[in-house]
Amino acid sequence: MLGVLNKLHDLLDCTRKAEFLAPLALRLYLAPVFIAVGLHKAHNFDDIVAWFQYSLELPAPELMALLATSAELLGGFA
Repeated sequence: MLGVLNKLHDLLDCTRKAEFLAPLALRLYLAPVFIAVGLHKAHNFDDIVAWFQYSLELPAPELMALLATSAELLGGFA
């Protein structure tokens, strides 16, 4: 019984070499989404500022829109 558990443990240790694949797949899936949304905000910046100001009632809506746009673009490209 102990031998079987040791072999199972060794098999699980071998899978650690591929641990990076799940986060990589998630990043590759989400990067175009963030870039597309960031580009949409950049192209419609005045509308985003108005939405942040009147609908969300955020303070300093120009700064908030700039931060949101740059975070999505830089995060998507990173």
